[in-house]
Order: sequence, then structure tokens, then C-alpha cells
Amino acid sequence: MDTTLPLEAAPVSERPRTLSLLERSLAVFVRPAQAWTGLAERAQWWFPLLVMVAIVTLSSLALFQRALVPMMMEQMEQQAQNGQMSQDQLDRMERTMSGPVGMAISIGPQAVFFPVLTLVMALLIWFGVGFVLGTNMKYRLALEVACWSWFIKIPEYFLATALGWIKETMRGVHVGFGILLPDMDPPSKLHVALGVLLDGLGPLAIWYVAVGILGAAALSGAPRKSVAWVLSALYLVVLALVAAFAALLTPSA
Repeated sequence: MDTTLPLEAAPVSERPRTLSLLERSLAVFVRPAQAWTGLAERAQWWFPLLVMVAIVTLSSLALFQRALVPMMMEQMEQQAQNGQMSQDQLDRMERTMSGPVGMAISIGPQAVFFPVLTLVMALLIWFGVGFVLGTNMKYRLALEVACWSWFIKIPEYFLATALGWIKETMRGVHVGFGILLPDMDPPSKLHVALGVLLDGLGPLAIWYVAVGILGAAALSGAPRKSVAWVLSALYLVVLALVAAFAALLTPSA
């Protein structure tokens, strides 16, 4: 009689199933903690980046004649009233800015600036999670977090576009707590800085940061609490710098 016991089959390690582009796009909103499955094995950062560049560009095209040109012309008319620009120069600038050249000058750089901004954000995530926390998170994974987290900004872009269309200007358009500030015409430097800070602390902005924290923790293996502390601190520093820069660019009242 054969008394040999059958060998137990070795457990087969199952690799996590990679979500499709559509599945991941929905998961970022409804299941953000599980939206990062398979990204360590397969790069998909290019898809949300292309989608966001398209949304930003189409939004600017929709608002160009409706809100952007009137806002720019209002600033130039103020310069003409202050003697910084002649009426002839104002008329030439109006013709230029309202045409294809003005559209290319106003909208074209955004197609370049947005990817550059995303690369910088990925660098900050990699620095905070990979360097400060000492994990082995690669820059490519930080890029995945930066790109896919952008999807949380889609409602914000749609809301800002709708408000700009209704107001026929982007001045005074807020999608966060900055809407609580009283209107000022022209706005002061402090008013602009406070608007940026309050918008950056609004519900949509906090949602965006939270999704980024979940993604960075999932792809790095670092504890969520530690990732939250580091990325929240970096976000607040960047927000303060952006607010200060916006104030510097605002002409004195």
C-alpha cells in the first residue's frame, strides 16, 4: 500500500488586479483608499494628466470672450485712466487680446504650465513621503498620486467656470471660504491673499488633500497618520507662498 502523503500545493501569490482607467477614475471619488490598486505595477499617470489639461483648456476657451477678455480690458482701462497707457494703445491691445493672438497668449501657456505644476507637486510628495518619512517611494508613484488626485479638482473647475460665466469676469470668483469675504473694487493685496488662503482651506481643497494623503500612504506603505502630517504641512506652506505671490502681483489700490 502506498502511504505517501500528497504534497500540499504551494500557495500562489495573487498580484492585485489593475483597475481600468474608468474604474480608477470613479474609485478616486467613491473609494479613494482603494483607488491605487495596481499602480505600482502599471503606470497610468498620463491619463488623468491629459484629462485635466483638456478640462483646463476647454474651460479657458469657454470663458475667453465671456470673462477673461473683459477682465483684462478692465485692468488696461484702469491703466489708461492712470496715464500709464494712451487711448490708442488701449484700442490696439483690445483688438489684439480679442483675436486669435490674444487667445493663444492667454490660453496656450496653460497647456505647458499645468504639466509643469503637476511635476512639481509630485516632487513635493516624493520629498515629503520618500525623503522626510524615509520610505522607498519612487518619484513615478508620487507622480501617480499627483495626477490622479487632480480628478478631485474637476468639480472645482466646473464651479469656477460656471461662476466666471455668470459674473462675466474671473475677479472675485471663489470656490471655497473666500466667498465669505466682502467684495472690494479694486481688491487690496491683503484681500487677495486672504481669498487665496480661505479658498485653499475650503471643503473641496481639503477633499483634494485627503485623497492625496490616501494615495501616498497606499503607494508608499507609510502610516496614514505620518503621511497626513507631512503632506498637510507641505500643503499649508505652499498655500501660504501662493497667497503671498498672488498679493505681490496685485496692483496697489
